Amino acid sequence: MTVQESALKLYPTLCEVEGLTEDELYHMLSKTPNHQTQILIFFSLRLSVRLE
Repeated sequence: MTVQESALKLYPTLCEVEGLTEDELYHMLSKTPNHQTQILIFFSLRLSVRLE
């Protein structure tokens, strides 16, 4: 998955993370454009640890 593909999938995927507040979701979205590697790392994580 490329960074561009990951960036497009980030919002809908974050919406599926149980326990993530709306504020946390938007905070993460505001931080990730400057940290493209973190987007790729996020998608490599198991679903059970994505909230952490």
